[in-house]
Order: sequence, then structure tokens, then C-alpha cells
Amino acid sequence: MINAPDFESRRIVALAQYELLDTPREQAFDEIASLAAALCRAPIAIVNFIGDGRQFFKAEVGLSIRETPFESSFCVKALLEEDFLQVPDTSTDPRFSRNPLVTGEPHLRFYVGPILKIEQGLPIGTLCVLNY
Repeated sequence: MINAPDFESRRIVALAQYELLDTPREQAFDEIASLAAALCRAPIAIVNFIGDGRQFFKAEVGLSIRETPFESSFCVKALLEEDFLQVPDTSTDPRFSRNPLVTGEPHLRFYVGPILKIEQGLPIGTLCVLNY
């Protein structure tokens, strides 16, 4: 789905209309990430928006970075799903087993990413939770 040029271009245009990429942190988004980490008892939670070739972290708990490229993104694969992606063990899942975040620091093992969609149904990001 995400590789379809028309779909991807519509998704990128829709995301741009929200003017979220490269914006400062906001308390409401930080609270959502903190709540997700606490509810799931996980060390990492992220509210991210998937732009053109990268993912921007609007809020994060446990990582201290603001973006990552597609090559190491777990969430870009979640956009291929209908509602969410859950991976109980990333080291045994062929989509993630060679990812540098799995094979090296921080050795991520669990991922769940509910998709954030706009009213038209286009996915623009995820609220994801990760664990070691």
C-alpha cells in the first residue's frame, strides 16, 4: 500500500496540511507518549509522523531522538496494516530481524504500533510502544 505512488503522494500531502513535521515538542503529545509507556509498562513510546523518507518523533519517551530514516523505521511497516502492527519478537520476524535497532543497541524485541489516520483514512503516523 505505502509503495503505491498515488497513495504515498496523497498521504504526504495530507500530512503536510497538518504542519506537524519539524515542530517543537508539545505537552499534549508528550503526555500521550508517557501514558502509552506507563499503560504498557514499556520503556519506549513514540508519537511519530511518517514523512517523505523519514519518521519524525513529535513526542517520545525513552529514546532522546527526534527522527529516524525509513531504513531503520519499524513504524513505516505498520502503515501497511489496516489498524496496527504488533511484533512480539522482532528478532524472529523477517521484516525486523536485520534492523540495526534489533541487531545492535538498543536491541529492541517488542513493537506495537496503532496507526494514526486522518479523517479520509490515510495513515500519517503511529503511536508506538517498544521494549527490549
